[in-house]
Amino acid sequence: MRAALLEARQRMAIREVPEPPLTPGTIAISPKAVGICGTDLHVYLGTMERRVPYPAILGHELAGIVAEVAPGVQGFAPGDPVAVDNVWACGRCPRCAEGQLNVCEALKVVGIDCPGGLAERIVVPANLVHHYPRALPMHWGVMVELYSVAIHASRRTQVETGDTVAILGAGKVGLSLLDVLRRSPARRLISVDIDPFRLGIARELGADVVLDPMNCNVLDEVKALTGGRGADKVLEAIGHPAPIPGQPAPTTLALELVRSAGQVTLLGQGEQTDTAYWREFVLKEATVLTSRLNLGDFPRAISLLEAGHLHPDKLITHRVPLEGAPAAFADLAARRPGMVKVVVELP
Repeated sequence: MRAALLEARQRMAIREVPEPPLTPGTIAISPKAVGICGTDLHVYLGTMERRVPYPAILGHELAGIVAEVAPGVQGFAPGDPVAVDNVWACGRCPRCAEGQLNVCEALKVVGIDCPGGLAERIVVPANLVHHYPRALPMHWGVMVELYSVAIHASRRTQVETGDTVAILGAGKVGLSLLDVLRRSPARRLISVDIDPFRLGIARELGADVVLDPMNCNVLDEVKALTGGRGADKVLEAIGHPAPIPGQPAPTTLALELVRSAGQVTLLGQGEQTDTAYWREFVLKEATVLTSRLNLGDFPRAISLLEAGHLHPDKLITHRVPLEGAPAAFADLAARRPGMVKVVVELP
């Protein structure tokens, strides 16, 4: 079968590789659409080499068609359209026993810790597979994982009626958060990013305020909007932060923006080397928590997509064939303007 094979740091090529065999309790899927995520880009750039050895097949956001079902697996048949959860938990460790599958002590992330969807066939445990509505475009299916991440983060953040919510980052995760939270009871949604193109998408998705740290002091602006108090909730979703003269780094900014007794939720997994000064944050008695992956949120995301409440085509800026994957990764690594979510499509 053909696959986009990451052979070394920033070196990807289309190669013939062996097909993975069907094993007990699994489903073989022919991927039709695979998203390129920020984590994929980290792997491509070589920042996760200890975890992801070469050669590697990436792709943990995928939708496709069931190709083969192992004997005894119920509920699926060849030809079914599906979306694949990437949280492969062991089901036996203490975290799994507590229901925290997304932080399983032996967690495998499909497309990171095992082969992903940038290939003509992938085999995954049946419990990771979800029916995907036939009426929806297949390329929207890559957004199910991203929206699930946003739903999980929104549930942990517990946005309340009347909240002012600041989302740092208008990349794939930040815009997904905005798309999910636009239906929340928040009074005001603020999107912060240095990319005018992405801030334009944020406006289209319903952001009440967009702020560019290159052109304003974000802390002063948020305080002015909130009577000097600060945001009730701040979500930090910056994957690849760029240093901005005169502006604090993302984590520090999040701690500064939140009001007393407010909450900061950290999702960003970028190369953040800033030192956060905790004294003022402690005096606020604010809460800081993190959010990782999703926790059984695929059905919610699929339901919201089917109901028309989400807007994947505003985030999907590029669609390329499998042969175009190497160039797409290179363009993303070079931070080519106008790129947000890239979808790789297979026949």
